[in-house]
Amino acid sequence: MKIPKFHIYGKDNPQVEYLIQAKLDLRSWEDLTKEEKEIILLQLSNNGWIKDYSTEILHAIKDLNYHFLRECPRKRLHKTPPQKEDRRRYDLDYDQIRAATEDFKDIFLNKKSEPLIFRMLSKFAEGFIDHTNYRWAEEATEEEKINQYIKEAFSKFDRLANCLNHIFEQFSINALMTREGIIPRQDQKIAEDIYVPVIQLLSNPEWKAVNEELKSSFDNFHNKKYEDCIASAHNVVQGFLQILIHGEYGKNGSGELAKLFSEAKTEKEKYFSEDFDFFKNFFSAFRANKSTSKPKKQSATSDDALLMLNVVMIFLQHGLSQVERKK
Repeated sequence: MKIPKFHIYGKDNPQVEYLIQAKLDLRSWEDLTKEEKEIILLQLSNNGWIKDYSTEILHAIKDLNYHFLRECPRKRLHKTPPQKEDRRRYDLDYDQIRAATEDFKDIFLNKKSEPLIFRMLSKFAEGFIDHTNYRWAEEATEEEKINQYIKEAFSKFDRLANCLNHIFEQFSINALMTREGIIPRQDQKIAEDIYVPVIQLLSNPEWKAVNEELKSSFDNFHNKKYEDCIASAHNVVQGFLQILIHGEYGKNGSGELAKLFSEAKTEKEKYFSEDFDFFKNFFSAFRANKSTSKPKKQSATSDDALLMLNVVMIFLQHGLSQVERKK
């Protein structure tokens, strides 16, 4: 007797799903309506990430007021002095947390600036990284221990990132929360097959300097500084090769990239074949023509910057796979 299998109507059927909820083109945070933001904020609250007494929110709002004091984005927290220190008490500073939570919601719903929102969300998300485990990963020497500490360090953060990315996808927001921070959203297959696995491998502390440069690339992209994005993406490649070959992040000298590619193809290293001269030529040409590192010949567009980022991530994927193969 055949066992019946129940099918959800329209599941995995793009036509039916489109009739229920039409797909939108990718858009920025600034394109959202207040009603959409209210839905998102409530969803985060329903999933347990926005709470009445959240130290992660407090640190996020303090970060905004500290680094952008002239703008002083949040007035409620700024007007709420901290309680006097009392070593006999272990209570949280509830007045400040309450003020910060109101500020957080106000920014979320009423501020149009995408850079401000993403800065706040990034700092908020960072609060869910276990920095003790991350420090232990930096100090560990055994690969198994390093991987275990990294997994534990990002355990809670990864759950928040999954929640945010589902929301971003539902509202067609051009962003993806990763261990690197907020990056431009890609085609789903590119994101799943290239960006996410590469970023997870780069979370190993040995690639910390490369991580910082890659974060700079993504930040420049979101801030529409496309020439700077291309320049820092070029530095990512150079820094990656420096660590790969020499074991440390070095200075960016003239002709350094070509030299590093040559070293990577020697009998001793054998990380790349002659076919990978394409990457060397591509990165050098893009940096010369469309970045701020040299007098640019053409203005860079978002498509140019995104292409550079995609090629860099493919290059890193190959390089990291070679590292894993050599272990």
